[in-house]
Amino acid sequence: MGFAHFIARRILGDSERQDRLSRPIVLIAILGIVIGMAVMILTVGISTGFQGEVRAKVTGAGAHIEILPLAQGDGNTSARVRTAQPFYPWLDTVAGVDHIQVFALQPGIVETKDDIQGVVAKGVGADHDWEFLRAHLVAGAVLSVGDSVRSEVLISRWLSQRLRRSLGDDLTVYLIKGREDIRPRKYRIKGIYETGLEKVDHQLIYMDIAHIQRFAQWGVQAEIRVDGEAAGPGITVEGLGFGGDGRYSYDWPGTPLRGKGPHTLCVAGDTTLMMVLSDNGGTLPDTAWLHIRPSHAGREGRCLSYADAHIGRRTSGGSYKAYCGGFEVILKEGVDLTAMDDLIYREYLGVGLRTVTARQKFPEIFAWLELLDTNVVVVIVLMVLVAIINMTSALLIIILERTNMIGVLKALGSTNGTIRRIFLIDAAYIMGIGILAGDVLGIGLALLQQHFGLVRLPIESYYVNVVPVDLSIWPIAALNIGVLAVCVLALVVPSMYVSRIAPAKAIRFE
Repeated sequence: MGFAHFIARRILGDSERQDRLSRPIVLIAILGIVIGMAVMILTVGISTGFQGEVRAKVTGAGAHIEILPLAQGDGNTSARVRTAQPFYPWLDTVAGVDHIQVFALQPGIVETKDDIQGVVAKGVGADHDWEFLRAHLVAGAVLSVGDSVRSEVLISRWLSQRLRRSLGDDLTVYLIKGREDIRPRKYRIKGIYETGLEKVDHQLIYMDIAHIQRFAQWGVQAEIRVDGEAAGPGITVEGLGFGGDGRYSYDWPGTPLRGKGPHTLCVAGDTTLMMVLSDNGGTLPDTAWLHIRPSHAGREGRCLSYADAHIGRRTSGGSYKAYCGGFEVILKEGVDLTAMDDLIYREYLGVGLRTVTARQKFPEIFAWLELLDTNVVVVIVLMVLVAIINMTSALLIIILERTNMIGVLKALGSTNGTIRRIFLIDAAYIMGIGILAGDVLGIGLALLQQHFGLVRLPIESYYVNVVPVDLSIWPIAALNIGVLAVCVLALVVPSMYVSRIAPAKAIRFE
């Protein structure tokens, strides 16, 4: 143990004079450091936890990055884009990408006997990640999206209270396309969620994406109509089309038939007729099939009439399912949003597509969260200044009380630097005690909040109903090291006071 360290410990451990003025001053300084450290730990923990919780809600209700067609201008109405893209679905194999899923948006109105409310219907596919909404369900279950299309919706608690609808009730939704095309659809409420985000809870209802694909008429659907009232031999068929831009082309491969019809066919045996429907808007075509066979033996070899034929019809279900409104990309935790957005846009998107980040969709929320960093810096600076002032006062009092000792040490040959180091070591010990006690207090209060949620918040204003705390070892360690280093360095100047003490006067000092 060095000389300066030995003397410093003897000064702190001196129990012979309990009436020293420095003792209450040192206790006050330690108490100030304890409170300051606890406040800083809670400030950093709450700020980090709050930012993480709100960001998780913003990205969980949507995604970190949305891939959209350039033609989409309204944020509440999706323009169609082909689901078959070079990046889908394998984009989740790229480092930093956790998941990719399809979605579509369509504005609508929900109606009850007493009230109406404007909403945005969000269609999701079988690949949708339900982890976030499952964690925020207050009743029921998430949607089951698969091969069969179900008339079920997921709504928020705010909407259920406003519309006086509960789990299992029917809900009429008027989907809106343009200014005149408004169609009612009846759904059953399967689940109720609450995120605390006004833009989500007050607007979004979740449904199977197939409802939006069909309503928006993104694809075409082919049908073959058979005229059962035609008299005489032959079977009369006519092509029908739905969806798309309405300007259809009818192709009957393997036959001389042209156009929509009606066409009268002479069918003498088992025959399969195919009709391909396309429009002039570049929509993927759809196919319908008609299988004709004699319904009674002995009818082969002559033109069958409608009454003599067994007719089976089949369609591919329309090309609606080949389109979606866009893609949601969920990133892994800790990945830089801006860097991944640049990478995806530059390396993986084709012509006609663009990206929109969560920061661009919710700029006011992210700006508000960034302001919290400023608040944290202000609190830390104020707490460090308080600690420096307290320690400066304590150090000067200790130096004044030890004036006689300083004179003796100088008379024995100690340099000013050695004596200053003695008092700086004393200050470091005092700071260390205060910092450790502050750690215990701050971490203890943070753990109580984490496990018991003692302090609660109005979710309508703060997006969370309990004050979140994120306790990470590295920020706490950085606070400890930073506060100790800054305060000890700041005490170098007041410690220079020892160089002004003359040994002859100091020895006679009482």
